[in-house]
Amino acid sequence: MHRLYYTCYPVRTAAPEHALGDHVATAPPLRTEPHGRLQEFLQRCRRRIGISQEAMAQRLHMSSRGYWNLEQGRIRNPSSDLLDHLASALELQPYERWMLYMLATGHEPPPLDGVPLENPAAWRNLLAAQTCPATIVDRAWRIVSANASYQQLPLDGRHSNLMLQLLLTPHLRDTLLGEWQEAWAVPLLAELRAACELYRGTRWPASLLAAATRDQRVRTVWRNVSAKQLLPSATSRPFLHPVWGPSITMVETVPRYLTGFKIISFVPDHAM
Repeated sequence: MHRLYYTCYPVRTAAPEHALGDHVATAPPLRTEPHGRLQEFLQRCRRRIGISQEAMAQRLHMSSRGYWNLEQGRIRNPSSDLLDHLASALELQPYERWMLYMLATGHEPPPLDGVPLENPAAWRNLLAAQTCPATIVDRAWRIVSANASYQQLPLDGRHSNLMLQLLLTPHLRDTLLGEWQEAWAVPLLAELRAACELYRGTRWPASLLAAATRDQRVRTVWRNVSAKQLLPSATSRPFLHPVWGPSITMVETVPRYLTGFKIISFVPDHAM
């Protein structure tokens, strides 16, 4: 599967005047000094939610002087616990949390794993910008959002999981998904086998495997699949659709600021 990594900012949509996008768009540029930029960033975030330095200090269980030192950039190498507590208190979006860490410590934050999407409307608009079928899935392939082109595909509405839709929907694997076993089932199940090895001790790989292998055809393929059979990047697959066919490449886009989610686009080969 072709995988891209990029900086993903929420798409700006119509929102009240106090919305994040308006503040970011209209605020003056940050000063160039690292400490000044941190101070300006934190002051801007505090004002957005209408809270004083003293109130923020109380939320963080710090003295007023201690929080003032933090906001001024005078605390060297603040801990991840403190910065994440601060990010939560300021109601920061994932990319703002990333900015907080960069300004306060000079390095990227530890990943946010399995966090719910804070702004589903922004992600829907991001998908809407893609004309080809596209969907956002979590690590377990559960669909959290999809654009109109994806929803128009002849999918089985009983499954809210992309992998199960591709593996178990009869009229997909018998018509739309050309060479279903070799081009679709084998690489998908190879990815699932790799997940079973990588995420031992977590429930979702075993649950997904149990749901998939209830089907006899899938169970037969699974017995002969290894994790080494993952498809290389930019692999074309037969996709017998009158608009998006005759072949597509599944492009996986990983948003930088939010781990645990990915955008999967069915990009027609003639458009690549």
